[in-house]
Amino acid sequence: MSVMAIVIACGKEEEIAKGTDVAFLPLGNGPILSHSLKTLEHASCIDSVVVVVSKDRVDSTIHIIKRFGCTKVRGVVVGGVNRLSSLRTVFSKIQTDPSVVVIHEASRPFLSKKILAETVKCAKRYGCSIAAHRIPDAAKVAPKGMRVTETLDRNTIWAAQTPQAFKTTVIKEIIDTKTKGVKVIDDESEFTPVDAETHMVEAGYTNMKIRSRADLGIAGALLNANMVGEQGAAALRAAKPKQSVVR
Repeated sequence: MSVMAIVIACGKEEEIAKGTDVAFLPLGNGPILSHSLKTLEHASCIDSVVVVVSKDRVDSTIHIIKRFGCTKVRGVVVGGVNRLSSLRTVFSKIQTDPSVVVIHEASRPFLSKKILAETVKCAKRYGCSIAAHRIPDAAKVAPKGMRVTETLDRNTIWAAQTPQAFKTTVIKEIIDTKTKGVKVIDDESEFTPVDAETHMVEAGYTNMKIRSRADLGIAGALLNANMVGEQGAAALRAAKPKQSVVR
């Protein structure tokens, strides 16, 4: 079963401010987009990648793909007015017919190969799966103003993230031109066909979405902490004395 990843790197939800795309801001040794692309490149569960960007970011995206050796990228597609129209454009242009499609937001740079593999695995089994994080705090519902109308059980509430994976038959039904008013990223359980289940994969807080300058600062600190941790682990392995063999 072939698996194609679609990386969304444009649209209002991918802006840190009007006209400023999160995907192209620097983080560590490259743009934010490059972090997800590198993970997808080295993930054995992914066969091909398509990147969706705004018209004025096509050249920048091609440069990033070449710079970081992302050989799995099969195309760069100019996105539409929303994610639904962008996905329709992708499917109108791709030449292959994958069995599973993974949708990921470029603004989530800490994509884990482990979570990615589990999301793909669950999509193959259930039809639809999403990376998510269980909310530990009590959630209040206040549909009008500040007045609480309902308290939700903290053990049942999850925050939806990406990657989100679908069997191709499921996602094609979702993006059908006859389907109106659908939000692909956050409301999949509302429109997923009856014959497909939505399965959640715990991804944790570190699979964060960069929405603000503050988030960008947190992402930088998290990246540095990960690098220090990896360097420390490597140093410990190098310093560990080799066991001598007694004959």
